[in-house]
Formats: sequence, C-alpha cells, structure tokens
Amino acid sequence: MSATNSRARLRTAIETDRRRIAHGERPHYQALWVVGPDAVDVTILELPIVHLFVPDQREVLDGARLLIARTLAVDPQSFDVAPAERIQSR
Repeated sequence: MSATNSRARLRTAIETDRRRIAHGERPHYQALWVVGPDAVDVTILELPIVHLFVPDQREVLDGARLLIARTLAVDPQSFDVAPAERIQSR
C-alpha cells in the first residue's frame, strides 16, 4: 500500500471512529507490537501508520490506549483495546 493510500485510509478511519464514538458506540481496537532491543513498537491494527514506542511489554495496552485517544482526540475510556498478537522479536 502506498503512503498516500495509507494516509487516506487513516483519515477515513479517524473520521469514522470519531463519529461512532460521538453517537455512543464503543469501537474495539487491536494492539500489535514488536519487541526490539531497546523498546517495544506498538501499532494499532485499525489505524495504519500510527505507532508508539513503550519501554516494555507491560506498557503495551496502556500505550495503545493513549495512542488511540490522542489520534482520535477522544476520551481514553470511550473505546476498547486488546492485544491482537505479539509479533516475533527483532
């Protein structure tokens, strides 16, 4: 997928999910992560491009929740987040 398509997909996902939350829905997100030598890279399956580094695996879900809330500009408690799967270490 090209960078332009990824950005367009992200914009669409953000707009759609903001509307869903505003209408009282509670979207579900899946956190993916890669354990690196110095940090854990967290991404959200439903929000392409966006990612965050956290210090260790214990911080994955909290980091994912804050990343989603910041990306959507919504309350961190207005959606659900769960682990999708852990990707092999680099």
